[in-house]
Amino acid sequence: MEYTYQAAKHLGERCWKEKTARREDPYLPVLEDLLAGKGALAEQPLGLEEIPIAQIAGTLSDGRRQAFAANFMPLMDEASEFAAKYRTLISAHENEGIRDPVKAYEYMHRYYIAEGNKRVSVLKLFGAVTVPGDVIRILPPRSEEPAVRVYYEFLHFYEIVPVSFLVFSKPGDYERFLTLTGWSREKLPTEKDLRQLRSAYFRFEAAFRAMEGSRFRELTASDAFLIYLEIFGWEKMRDSLPDSIRKDLVRIRDEFELRTSGESVKLVTDAAEEKRQSLLERIFTPDRVLKIAFLYEETPETLSWTYGHELGRRHAAEVFGEKIVTKVYENTDEENASEKIREAVEDGADVIFAASSRFLNACLKAAVTWPEVKILCCALYYPHRYLRSYYARIYEAKFVSGAVAGAMAGASDIGYVATCPYLANILNLNAFANGVRMTNPRARVHAVWTDEIGADPRVTFWNEGISIISGRELLAPAEEFHREFGLYRFTEEHEVENLAMTLWNWGEIYRRLIESIRNGGWEDVEKKSGPRALNYFWGLDSGAIELQISESVPEGVAYLARQLAAGIKNGTVSPFYGTEAPGADRAELSLRGPAVLKALKERGWLPENAVGHIPGVEALRPQVRPLALTQGIESLKGKLASSEEDGRA
Repeated sequence: MEYTYQAAKHLGERCWKEKTARREDPYLPVLEDLLAGKGALAEQPLGLEEIPIAQIAGTLSDGRRQAFAANFMPLMDEASEFAAKYRTLISAHENEGIRDPVKAYEYMHRYYIAEGNKRVSVLKLFGAVTVPGDVIRILPPRSEEPAVRVYYEFLHFYEIVPVSFLVFSKPGDYERFLTLTGWSREKLPTEKDLRQLRSAYFRFEAAFRAMEGSRFRELTASDAFLIYLEIFGWEKMRDSLPDSIRKDLVRIRDEFELRTSGESVKLVTDAAEEKRQSLLERIFTPDRVLKIAFLYEETPETLSWTYGHELGRRHAAEVFGEKIVTKVYENTDEENASEKIREAVEDGADVIFAASSRFLNACLKAAVTWPEVKILCCALYYPHRYLRSYYARIYEAKFVSGAVAGAMAGASDIGYVATCPYLANILNLNAFANGVRMTNPRARVHAVWTDEIGADPRVTFWNEGISIISGRELLAPAEEFHREFGLYRFTEEHEVENLAMTLWNWGEIYRRLIESIRNGGWEDVEKKSGPRALNYFWGLDSGAIELQISESVPEGVAYLARQLAAGIKNGTVSPFYGTEAPGADRAELSLRGPAVLKALKERGWLPENAVGHIPGVEALRPQVRPLALTQGIESLKGKLASSEEDGRA
């Protein structure tokens, strides 16, 4: 490219003509016009910063507005004094570089130049990435507008990571970035970290912008950068060279398609059996042995959650016999999950079941690295194209047990014990409270989150005089939880009496998933789903879960519980009855899909008859914060409008 005033003016004139043809403003935006009528806004002097040129949007005042086109290229006549000064700046930059800082105002991630418009134009002509500037930040009035909410999350982030080039689109993204890098107020990034981040980001941005032109124009470079980090991790991003980044971007192209297609997650909910092979398919398709790996947290002897999945693995091994070979990888955690998956792949695994949502990040990276291996993670509503997830609709049983609790509580309130406020637990709480409301409209549900710092459900329930409690739906070792699981109550003698309990039938879930892989249903549902992420989500009708009612429950209440469960199975009863989503078809609310999620979001996720709150990520134990970010309500921002649910796998 020729670096002359004539070349710069040509770029400006072309932009002016294109904008005019589209009936758009062909000149620089003016910050003073943008802020007119907003009153006095607070300002923060930031001092000298490296301003990303891509974020420079316009000029402070109207004085120089028409000297530049909207792309910051000049429009003034070549014989003008303006043009002469511009040529002098070109010469100065070629000889020693432009070093004098500009003066700028930053508002909502965009910069408006008060002094130095020509310097910005020349640097942009030469393809510079940043320009030094003395910056004053103007703060927008606080509001619930999504863009303003995200901006104030950025301000919190800026106190920890003082960079301005990361501009994320959705609430929660800045917190997610901090989790991925390991930085926090307690562990601030060093100057070296910041230099590496700046270098890595601009390497990535150049590669992303060059990838297939403007195909992903709705996805900002920062959003794409976050997706890349989620898949490959900070260490790889930090050390990757441009050629490596370009190759990685090609590999995860479908992930960007997913984020920009407007179609996020497809819930596979129907209990119908998977695709059956025809006679010819059975004759000509080799019935090869599937090698299946199971990744477990801790061991079946030390963790009840893992024990349930181990029972499921044994059931699948018994059902399929010599058609499958399974191998267990115990004591997997966030730190070694990638190594365990690599080991399983090297051992020849065709399928990997990761039995904990704590392994999501490792599973996603592995699914991109080894696309020939089918990798599934036990999680709910995870919107990544390369990784399928599976979970059970425990909320159906919670709804029925809520009806039992309400019927037996009389004039007393009811306790509810939850762990981490991720999506599945929030659905469970709302369904349970809806069941209570059905049989006891006056009873309130006191929710306590055991993963919230300082929470103690026993103290809370004792102080409130609560004796009927919904506890964890896991049959844990006696020394860990005694009999305080499922729905239970304390008798007058302070003994625990169990009333109802939900059983996870992981064996049925694994049977269905393995059968789908063996008979071609896996590929069939992928063809039907298009670019969406696939989440298997089965309930009472599939046998994935079942509810047991104790003999301690009065006969009439037990009969009601059985009828409600039967109604859920045949689709005539909804655990979320009375929940209305704006714009949703009322018939859709009887289903188990996005309409319910949208409705719960509209009312703040907490049931109307609940006492308590949903703790934010910062209020949780550090160990569970990553889980809350990847599986919590913040992870759903921007994803509900486009989600869909399907009738069969």
